[in-house]
Amino acid sequence: MTFPDPGHVNGFYLRQFFGMTEWAAGGHDHPLEYVDPRTPEGLDTIAALLTPHLDALGEAQEAALARTWAYALAEFDDRDLAWFLLGSLPFAPPHPRAFLAELAGRLFPAGLPAHDPYARRLDRPEDSLFDLVPPPEPRT
Repeated sequence: MTFPDPGHVNGFYLRQFFGMTEWAAGGHDHPLEYVDPRTPEGLDTIAALLTPHLDALGEAQEAALARTWAYALAEFDDRDLAWFLLGSLPFAPPHPRAFLAELAGRLFPAGLPAHDPYARRLDRPEDSLFDLVPPPEPRT
């Protein structure tokens, strides 16, 4: 899938990104098992675990994630936010919007892009954040 598509967000990108921590239900000794996401220290730990994965994303992938994150914070309800985090963390944040907002502040220090309320929301699990590539360079 080519990116950027200025009208496209996909909530499953959040799940895919959090899945990069490689936490698995029933697993043992993963650092996320010992984190309290309600504390600043817990959020710092989660951000530290995710930062290398964010840094490894390509420009198009990071842009898609940031745009989806901004849209999710502004437009998704807590049920939707919890759904997209389900299974990618060993805990269910009691307040998913606050959790994601605090974490975004740590991962995107320059801030998230302004959300587009008219963005095309395509919540398709088969679309992968990792398949996004920049558009081809214009031919000269």
